[in-house]
Amino acid sequence: MKLLATSLLTGLLTASSLFAFTPSTDDRLAVVYSHDKTDDKAFYDWTKNDLSKIGFYLNDPHHAVNIVYEKNYGKTYLENVSFSSMMAEETVRPLLNIDPRLGGFGLFNLLLYRTKADSVNNIAHLTPTAMLDILEITDEKVRSEFTKAYAPLDAAIEAKYGTKKHYVKRVGTAAKTMMNFEIPIPEDVEDLEEYMDEFQERFDITFVNKGYILAGFYNVKDSYNSDDDVMPDYVTYWTYDLCHIPFSYEIFDGPNAVPVAGVFAPCSMYIYVRESDHKIVIGMPTLNAWAAALGITNKKQLEKFNELDKEIPELIHSLGGVDVPNVNPLLKK
Repeated sequence: MKLLATSLLTGLLTASSLFAFTPSTDDRLAVVYSHDKTDDKAFYDWTKNDLSKIGFYLNDPHHAVNIVYEKNYGKTYLENVSFSSMMAEETVRPLLNIDPRLGGFGLFNLLLYRTKADSVNNIAHLTPTAMLDILEITDEKVRSEFTKAYAPLDAAIEAKYGTKKHYVKRVGTAAKTMMNFEIPIPEDVEDLEEYMDEFQERFDITFVNKGYILAGFYNVKDSYNSDDDVMPDYVTYWTYDLCHIPFSYEIFDGPNAVPVAGVFAPCSMYIYVRESDHKIVIGMPTLNAWAAALGITNKKQLEKFNELDKEIPELIHSLGGVDVPNVNPLLKK
């Protein structure tokens, strides 16, 4: 009997390993365009106006965050660090009907940074393949269409700012790249939209009271940029940009700064409800996904990554969240 149990356990472990996600062999984590144009306002206007013409819509940009760092900590090593969160809506919104986890990077950051050490302007963003690998999305249609959507963006950046271009290599992969939760909705709730309005208020208060800044909110279901309801099965689908100033200063600024890590920032969290599920689904990449991909080894910085990876789930748990595996929720039986 003991031998049989051992054999069964071995079989289960072997079977589960067959379904473990394997990242692609493409080790390009982020693309960086360096240039000598120092007109930051021109860049901000370009991200808002020109990129919308190719389907990349800007949402809640945060410019010159280095000023905040200097005000809070008395010193900054940066001449500029600016976050421009945006989404390729025409591509992303329909793909959320195949795998909702795409919202973990559906809203991504087009980063601008310039250090005092060299005054070189750098524009950077995660590669679509790196995003998909962190999300652990395997669907071929999602991977193909999401990846192709970035070609016009890169062509536009390269045409205007791409005097020098290089890739940041992905150093490693975290053991856990995503945090995923579900919150059951009481059976007696009839008006899901009203319930979600109340949940949103509790969510905002919970995170703000713990020192997080809600740096951006995107109503993906009811887009301002399109009248078409391409997500009919969703009651709501939101993404939040979460910012934690002490964390961001420790990683992006200071003597051990890794400013290119800003391609991951702010933390993008998706929250949605589907008509048929009667539950709130929440997900976001772990902070250690950043650290492993970038190969960060600084002890103080790693403590910050671990701190947020512990605290964010605790806050979701306080709202009734239960941890669930990182699998496509639409394929769960």
